[in-house]
Amino acid sequence: MSTKTGRAGEFLAAYILETFGVEVHHAARDGADLWCKVQGSLVTVQVKAASKPVNYKKRPGDHAYRFYCPPVDVGWYCFIALDKQLLLMRLPAEVLAQTIRIKPREFNEANQRRTIEEFLESC
Repeated sequence: MSTKTGRAGEFLAAYILETFGVEVHHAARDGADLWCKVQGSLVTVQVKAASKPVNYKKRPGDHAYRFYCPPVDVGWYCFIALDKQLLLMRLPAEVLAQTIRIKPREFNEANQRRTIEEFLESC
């Protein structure tokens, strides 16, 4: 992922989270890209962005967004599909591998809303 893609993902994540009432600040800390203030709690968020899905198995129908996720100490991960302008939030306990693949159909408005609500309820 290029720095440009990552930065675009951070700004899109901040914008979307702010529409849900989250106070968002860009962080200058290894591992955390955003600091989110929700109901008095400060939560660190690692943003992972992909510009488009790739065919990782070279077979029809095997397209997925691919995210590299080395272990970091954060409260949440935020996965961004830049071409769809949608995000999915996940707890670190749900990120079990260093390379995460998410199918394009998982990035939809309903899943975005559901995962942001889970994020808000956890704070």
